[in-house]
Amino acid sequence: MMSVRFSLLLIGLVVVQTVWGRVPYPEVELPPIVQEDEIYERAVYVAPQPQGRAAACSVTIRGGMPSPEPVYLKTDSEDFYPFNDVGAMEFNAGDSFQLWCPAAFNTHSQTLLTAKCVSGSTFSVDGKNFEFKDLYCKSWPGFKAVKSGATCNGGIVIRVGFEITSTRFAEQMQICFNEEEEVTRYTRHKLEPGSNYYETGVARITFQTAGFFDGKNVEKLYTQVTQQETINKDLGGDAGKYFDTGSVFLARGHLGAKADFDYAPEQRATFLFINAAPQWQCFNAGNWERVEDGVRAWVSKNKMEVNCYTGVWGVTTLPNTEGVETPLYLARDANNNGLIPVPKIYFRVVIEPSTHRGIVFIGVNNPHLSLEQIKRDYIICNDVSDQVTYVNWKKTDIKAGYSYACEVADFLKTVKHLPALTAKGGLLV
Repeated sequence: MMSVRFSLLLIGLVVVQTVWGRVPYPEVELPPIVQEDEIYERAVYVAPQPQGRAAACSVTIRGGMPSPEPVYLKTDSEDFYPFNDVGAMEFNAGDSFQLWCPAAFNTHSQTLLTAKCVSGSTFSVDGKNFEFKDLYCKSWPGFKAVKSGATCNGGIVIRVGFEITSTRFAEQMQICFNEEEEVTRYTRHKLEPGSNYYETGVARITFQTAGFFDGKNVEKLYTQVTQQETINKDLGGDAGKYFDTGSVFLARGHLGAKADFDYAPEQRATFLFINAAPQWQCFNAGNWERVEDGVRAWVSKNKMEVNCYTGVWGVTTLPNTEGVETPLYLARDANNNGLIPVPKIYFRVVIEPSTHRGIVFIGVNNPHLSLEQIKRDYIICNDVSDQVTYVNWKKTDIKAGYSYACEVADFLKTVKHLPALTAKGGLLV
């Protein structure tokens, strides 16, 4: 009888793991960022381990991965293979997962392999055993930014991820992008308990336009020489005093951070200009980095799953030679309209759907302002940052990016291009 029950349990597990698909986003985030019939949140299924027994196979993401690294997927699913709360991939004996290398593997000519756990870090592919680190790609998997066909508040929705087949797309984040102004309103991705155990040593790569920005050489627009020339022209000269090649220049400021993603291919896929905006480097490496690191560590420590909406709002200014505050852009269109704006603020909305708690972190993107200017034009909601204990920031340091935090509803009174997010469970502190 025990044998029959165990067999039925195994069959049930197989059925659950192969019935993959999408389930609606939590109701806490209505209306959704895309049309109702197209917005989904995937449930991550992890096969339960027998009580008191360790996984038969375990691979630590930080230090245990090959290079170039395949994309790891749940079998016959669009979901990346899950990791536990300390950043390890776990498998029972006989559990399968899939590996994708579009340019083939070092060991196989196929682009998609199915591997099964044998024990430790040994896996079986087509009946032959391999060490996990010995299954690597001939070259890094390419990532894509694909228009979903849906709209968001002030733009179009773009899915970023990996096109496994024409009908199988592994998505890591969504981006709300305005093509006319060439500005990303916000990106959306998840953080989970294992997110602070991301793979280290993954090389930064050149940012890509991915078919957006109307053929511009955006890489050149971001160079220190070109950005100074552009701003000098807009201010009528004398812009050099606002720049210092060491830390005071406009960097490609990630929205969905590289370190927010555990696997190397996903980290590489953050290097898209639609996932960035002009950010003063002293702020980028200052308080904004402290916000990203603090949130990620706190989420992991408390074993949370949260949704992050990271974006920008407004256009910052500097005084021209006549003292008139002038908005800053990296480019202009044929009608002299500004493109690729330098934002006034960066923000990250963090919502925990299970408790309906949330918070917004805000950073001022201009090291040349006075405190009076910041209080007058850049504080857009009531500051509740004194309740935040998990970010090690220097909140009032203007060069590092004057920073504060707000309740979600208060923030949304001013920033209108986000979805109607709610945090009726209170502050996420």
